[in-house]
Amino acid sequence: MKLACMTLPYSQFSFERALDGIARAGFRYVGFGWPHEGKDVPDETGEGTVPELQRLFAAYKLEPVMLSGFRQFAPGQPLERALRCLQTAKDLGIKEVLSAGTWNYRAFPDEPLPEADAERMHREYVAQYKQVGAMAEALDMIVTVKPHSGNTATAAHIMQTLRQIGSPNIRAGYDPGNVHYYEGIDAEADFRQIAGQAYSIIAKDHRGAKADLDFPVPGTGDVGFPGMFRMLRAAGFDGTVMVERVDGPNDPELIDRRLSETRRSLRQLLVNAGFEPD
Repeated sequence: MKLACMTLPYSQFSFERALDGIARAGFRYVGFGWPHEGKDVPDETGEGTVPELQRLFAAYKLEPVMLSGFRQFAPGQPLERALRCLQTAKDLGIKEVLSAGTWNYRAFPDEPLPEADAERMHREYVAQYKQVGAMAEALDMIVTVKPHSGNTATAAHIMQTLRQIGSPNIRAGYDPGNVHYYEGIDAEADFRQIAGQAYSIIAKDHRGAKADLDFPVPGTGDVGFPGMFRMLRAAGFDGTVMVERVDGPNDPELIDRRLSETRRSLRQLLVNAGFEPD
């Protein structure tokens, strides 16, 4: 299995600075697809994007394993945008494009959408993802959906939504930090329902009550990673465990150190569970 890191913690800094920090923290695999310094990476309209990204990944000895497609796959977006995202990932040798479900709040956490609006959004989402699934199948790609309230809020929500989409190329991702933060429930207990179907894991921790903005180094918060990783091992998991965020002062050198600590912490937890993380 692969232990990887997103460039998201460095979103206020250049993409290249993100790659540099991730590489120096000891990671070999990277996920990306979020803006850096206000500029989209990858640039959906720019020419030469794939060759330039390939050059940068090679320079920092990083292998891209996940691309974000949150915005590109959203209901109401042109399907051509989703297709470009999938094609860019394939051109870079990436198998997985990450996404999420619907957002069911006017203002989190106290103003949920009316039930009729939430149901309408879900129907639109399923219709869009049926088409995304067909495109992913044609390209031999996988699109994962992870918890983010709404119709992917918990393991049960994800499984129900995936059944309605009905595509073998739309798979379950899991983000225990989001489940704990948005739903205020025990992510380890929730994960038992989906451990055998998880294609990838976002290794995000959370500490405190629902809606408390506290995402510490994984393994130091309230998420039960040791139990989750044992479940994954028993299920024969061979996917990606991806670091998304490790909050703290927004200084690139401090981010470097937090990511280095995160890698050591997660690697030990994975080894304790019987994995040999790459």
